[in-house]
Amino acid sequence: MKRLTALFLCLLLVLSAVCASAAEFKFSIRNGDRNEKRLCITVDDCSNTEMLQNIFNLSQELGVPMTFFTLGYVLKDEDRELWRSIAESDCEIGNHTYWHESLPKLPRNEIIKTLDDTQIRLDEVLGYHYPMQVMRPPYGNTRIGNESNIHVVRSVEAAGYDHAILWDVSQTNPKKCLKAYKNGSILLFHTIEKDWLCLAEVLPVMKEEGYEFVTVSEMIGKEPVVISPLPAPEETQQPTEETEPQE
Repeated sequence: MKRLTALFLCLLLVLSAVCASAAEFKFSIRNGDRNEKRLCITVDDCSNTEMLQNIFNLSQELGVPMTFFTLGYVLKDEDRELWRSIAESDCEIGNHTYWHESLPKLPRNEIIKTLDDTQIRLDEVLGYHYPMQVMRPPYGNTRIGNESNIHVVRSVEAAGYDHAILWDVSQTNPKKCLKAYKNGSILLFHTIEKDWLCLAEVLPVMKEEGYEFVTVSEMIGKEPVVISPLPAPEETQQPTEETEPQE
């Protein structure tokens, strides 16, 4: 009887691991459809405003929409016009958490908070609501060691994101980059000068090769982001003054 019980428990553990692995596999996206000649350029962190501006300018000059995965703490009021230009262009803004902490190390409430706080901060800077539809976990990490972390998956889903967007190309050497991508590739860059220079060199080649450039939302079949006014602050009701009873 004890052996049967132990065997049953082992079977349950195996099934749980398989289910968790399957859930994370479906949750994490590294590339789009390999049958479609499309590429997705993504830019992480966005902490260097000068390079952010340069990369955004390049995207507009070449007609290449990009997805900018910003950290919450780098969103500053003085950069409002730049962020509005990005939000109102053919590019997309995605969530990269507030402080760039590894998600598997955080409890559920902190995972939800770091994503929510970034959304709140972006809306504050823009002055209107821009619903971020895609998120990228810091370091591309949703796991602890080699084990699937269903805790991260469920926490991110609770924050309103149905996928973790990873990548299949991370290469800032132009020659190596031009050999690395293929149909459906999601390419990773940062707001660093070498990344900007690499993009300036490889994007014209990609265009000549006939690739279509799309945002992450387009790559995974989501509708375009729709911005909306921020809700008006709730009016606090002032307490009515009570008159003293007349004697």
